Amino acid sequence: MIVKRRLDPQTQWFREAKLGMFVHFGIYALLGRGEWVMYNEDIRREEYEKLTRRFNPSAFDADEWVQTARRAGCRYITVTAKHHDGFCLFDSALTDYKITNTPFARDLIGELVDACHRGKMRIIFYYSQPDWHHPNFVHRPGTFKDLDYRRPDDEPNWPRYLDYYQGQVKELCTNYGSIDGIWFDGVQRTEKEWQGRRVYEMIKSYQPAAVVNDRAGYGDFFTPERSLAVRSAAAGYMVEACQSVAKEAWGYRKQATLYSSPHLLHSMLRMVGAGGNYLLNVGPKPDGSLPQDWVQRLYDIGAWLGDHGKAVYGTDGCPLLDEADDTLYTRSGKRAFLQLLQWPESDRLQLRNLRRAPVRARMLKTGQRLGVDSDGEMVVLTGLPASPPDAAANVVEMTFDTPNMFRPAPQPPAPVAIECAQSKPLRLVPQDAVVRGFGLKGSLLAVEEPNRGADAARTRGAVFGTSWQPDQKAEWTVRCPRAMQLRVAVELSCPELYAGGTFTVKAAGQTLRGQVSTTDGFREVQLGVIRLPRGESTLTFSPEKLNIAYYFAAVRQVILRPVRS
Repeated sequence: MIVKRRLDPQTQWFREAKLGMFVHFGIYALLGRGEWVMYNEDIRREEYEKLTRRFNPSAFDADEWVQTARRAGCRYITVTAKHHDGFCLFDSALTDYKITNTPFARDLIGELVDACHRGKMRIIFYYSQPDWHHPNFVHRPGTFKDLDYRRPDDEPNWPRYLDYYQGQVKELCTNYGSIDGIWFDGVQRTEKEWQGRRVYEMIKSYQPAAVVNDRAGYGDFFTPERSLAVRSAAAGYMVEACQSVAKEAWGYRKQATLYSSPHLLHSMLRMVGAGGNYLLNVGPKPDGSLPQDWVQRLYDIGAWLGDHGKAVYGTDGCPLLDEADDTLYTRSGKRAFLQLLQWPESDRLQLRNLRRAPVRARMLKTGQRLGVDSDGEMVVLTGLPASPPDAAANVVEMTFDTPNMFRPAPQPPAPVAIECAQSKPLRLVPQDAVVRGFGLKGSLLAVEEPNRGADAARTRGAVFGTSWQPDQKAEWTVRCPRAMQLRVAVELSCPELYAGGTFTVKAAGQTLRGQVSTTDGFREVQLGVIRLPRGESTLTFSPEKLNIAYYFAAVRQVILRPVRS
């Protein structure tokens, strides 16, 4: 998963915007059971297609959508131009499966773009590469997001499908004037298969200031879902966390369970505090109107931002400077904003991460001045009001005489060297590894705990999960009492769908390669012999080539067995 780390000045707007409104809309809204209803309920395509005959979002008002986003404090809208079901909300010349061939008979995307241009709202197009409708899409039964059946008229042909998907992306980039981004959503294939870098460069050739996410394998920013990729934000990458107002779905659901406004506000503040953006989703009703109970959550956030937006928009996050789980920082120039998700128990705050005391401090909402003192190496703010000025979250604005107001972020401890005995195997396990690199959506390499119950014996010990990227690595520091030859094996487990990938084990300038085949439970793959010098060496395990997107294999340990002289 390749994400550009260097910030293009033309995309600086995205880093500063912080909050966007996500809109999931399509013919699935008619069923009121979310955007995955076709896949989840195994609705045959010939039946699902009939929804187009009665799709008529007559209450759709593009200006109202833009006004809703603005009232919510959003600086951009990301809308589903095409979801996994293949139905297009735009007037594509490459398919008849589109909104202009429904009773609505209008280009919804075109109207929304025009409204965004009028209202000075930025617009990003969500586009799904997987397509459950197109006859040329190549489904692999059992793979996530691929269908398990074929229609008689299907003609699986990957080059033809690439032409279709890339042609539609070109339409979106050239038919609507200025746009601000493409948000891909398809993760079960590799960058090479999606031709992600080529498509990225095509988008930039038409829309230089547009941002592109990571889900075609090459982009400007990571996209964690219902979670925060804090470490990737801390490493200087652009990150946008997406979240739906509804717990169970992104598209409209008749009886949805909705998150509370404080929960969503706190989620936004955690992402902003980590240095990223927050994309909050609503699912319009079948008639195109926005559900008021969903929208009210956005309005509540917008009202909070009306008082505290200075602490959000255009700020930098401080992802490693957390005083506590409910205390966050953002900063801008010589100002730092202390965001309190929970109100303190006393009228004093002790802050350990500040290098120096602020010149002044005040409650951002009310302007009430606070006392500034010190207690050893801690800065102490005093005189907090007896009750919180805002019921959901509060901000203290602190002004300094320099932008260098924070102590250096604490560094992780150095890895502990693992001693290699001369007469018994050394087992390098996930718990002792240092993991490097980011995967899909900015994720870290996952260490999964052993299963319980009947399978516990087969899967004893923690493992690295199956979701890897080739640039994700597990490293161990090994100390040898003398120069040693060691036979290397990797214990892993791989289902048939993922088999075929390759991996490397590197140490002391040597590289061993292995290939993953289908396994029944965990088994060892023998790689060969390496020679390690006396003292410390770094041993690195990493996938080299994946068979299916970010799915590789579950790895339990790397085993080093001394070779007797």
